[in-house]
Amino acid sequence: MNFNNFFCPNNLLTWFTKPNKHIRLLTNFAKLSAFFFILFSLTNNSFGQNRPNIQLSYQSLLSSNTELPFWLVHNQQGKYDADNQQNQVVLVNGYYKFDSIFKSPIDIELAGSYVALYSNTLSNSFNELFAKAHLWGWKLEAGLFHEPVYFNNLSSTNGNIDRSNNNRPYPRIRFGTNEFVPLFFWKKWFSFKAEFDEGLLNDERVVSNTHLHHKSLYARAKFKNNVYASFGLNHFVMWGGNSPVYGELPSSFKDYITYITGGAGTSNFPTTDQQNVAGNQLGSYHLQIDFPIKKYKASLYISHPFEDHSGMEFDNWRDNLYGIFIDFNDNKIIERVVYELMYTIHQSGHIHQFGVMRGRDNYFNHGYYRSGFTYKGYTMASPLFSPVLSSSQGSGIANTRILMHHIGFSGKLHKSLMWDGKLTYSKNMGTYNTPFEPQRNQFSAIINLNIPESKIPFDLSVSLATDLGQMYAKRSGAMLSVSKKW
Repeated sequence: MNFNNFFCPNNLLTWFTKPNKHIRLLTNFAKLSAFFFILFSLTNNSFGQNRPNIQLSYQSLLSSNTELPFWLVHNQQGKYDADNQQNQVVLVNGYYKFDSIFKSPIDIELAGSYVALYSNTLSNSFNELFAKAHLWGWKLEAGLFHEPVYFNNLSSTNGNIDRSNNNRPYPRIRFGTNEFVPLFFWKKWFSFKAEFDEGLLNDERVVSNTHLHHKSLYARAKFKNNVYASFGLNHFVMWGGNSPVYGELPSSFKDYITYITGGAGTSNFPTTDQQNVAGNQLGSYHLQIDFPIKKYKASLYISHPFEDHSGMEFDNWRDNLYGIFIDFNDNKIIERVVYELMYTIHQSGHIHQFGVMRGRDNYFNHGYYRSGFTYKGYTMASPLFSPVLSSSQGSGIANTRILMHHIGFSGKLHKSLMWDGKLTYSKNMGTYNTPFEPQRNQFSAIINLNIPESKIPFDLSVSLATDLGQMYAKRSGAMLSVSKKW
């Protein structure tokens, strides 16, 4: 490949807008990554001092009903088959890091997670497979990778209303920072975090070969007494692909710039894109304050969703995810706790204003990207935005108008027995177009008990979960997990 030509804008766009070529390149990249991962996992090489980390796990999930309880399968990177009474799962996880490769400041990470699952049938796939390079606080990663986990995985949605670890990762490339990095000569007081992604939603969708663009920018300020305040924006755009109604959707370089800058579509776009913005645009604003309370650490956060201009301009100011997280920094029965309130009922009002395209926002759904903000049957935003409808029933997310209260907690029952749990109550109203009448109240809970490998020859976990209410059938379930690390 001629890399001088590769970095030409039109050639870069060709890489992203030719799905078959895109898939082949990522597939070859994945095979190459797997080859090097296996090769270096078997040897101690001269590139770095780290040893490979390998983990083998077996998990057995069982439900009292025909489907598994909500919290057994959600926020689990889409690994499980939620629609069956039992799952038998074997996972192989591997990780290797090259420190200062060739004595340079560049670090390289390779990682993979292979899942073999039996429910009614046997399936197998990579849930994670990526390579990542680090240099001076920046990173470049490609393949299948999850989002970083925040608030000790106690949040209902990883602290962001639109960005969870609920779904399987989709193939993408990301360039960005490693968390917050200092901002030039203000480095004692200011830092920033940024990401720029391009990915492909290659599952079965109404609009096939949909591309997903993501970017984010966060700024953080430090105040006295170790108080930090950060504010940022997540922006997603579904663009391109092949629609059964409109055919091939616009995907030239000029069109791509229109998509990622949030501009209105030109004459070659569908009429709704000309009236509003091009593609399926969505995202969130995020405000967070981290501060100490005596010897404890606490975080307050707000995540505000938007769909197109109305949400960005706060027509829907009532709708937010609010949260507080406290880390007690102590080995107690409860070491960490999170409380979240989510309200998404308003959605810029119940009246849709044609022409200006405001009101009835219908979060995470779209007029012609009808599969919505989903991937392989799981919502990519908060898992409370569910259920995901199949194409035979319609498409998208059936429930977006929600009031939720959520509590998560973790701690130690004994020095060798750790535990965590989630309790979630929600009022679910469906959507403006298809409301639940009457509204559906739901309670879902889970408790996890874990004996770590440091205490016994393997890691042992038991999870118990239940659902009560009108959203899902009454059910209880359990998961047994046994794993070993090398």
